[in-house]
Amino acid sequence: MSDNRTHAWSADIPLFNGLDAADIDAVMKSSTTKKYEVNQNLFTQDDSSNGLYILLSGKLRVYIFSGIRGGAPEILSELSPGQHVGAMGLIDSGKFSASVDAIESSEVLFIPAYHFLELLETNQKFAKCVTDSLCDLINSQPKLRIKSQNALLIKEKKLAPTLPNMRILCSIMRMHNNNVSIRK
Repeated sequence: MSDNRTHAWSADIPLFNGLDAADIDAVMKSSTTKKYEVNQNLFTQDDSSNGLYILLSGKLRVYIFSGIRGGAPEILSELSPGQHVGAMGLIDSGKFSASVDAIESSEVLFIPAYHFLELLETNQKFAKCVTDSLCDLINSQPKLRIKSQNALLIKEKKLAPTLPNMRILCSIMRMHNNNVSIRK
């Protein structure tokens, strides 16, 4: 799947910032593109994590269920091209913490779980990109306050790109998402 066209659109994916052409080729090795129509789910909250989804075109909605039977879902965010979803479940071996559906016809780049985890272990630059992306996600939550000695490292994206650190970042986001669903 690697060609000049692939490298051209990969520049628009923040997760790939800092990766060179060889790194992009490594990411693309087992990746595929998938199309989703309006209202079609990519996955549902509590499904087993199966891969990373990077939006190439269209718009996606990320939402959670409130925990109140029959309650309206809480919209967490809308994703625009270049944004991704699904990393948390892959990193911490958990289930998807939210549901995602297409609110416009969309095309996504899908990186299967086994390949994503292999990249984290074998490509230090990719691991750094994923860690920085998780820090950005945490930093973008207006009501999330971290009271820890690592708060400054997260804010400045200076956390070492290790799997244990990525799991801590995922834990922070899962607790935040849980608090959002409880407040509803």
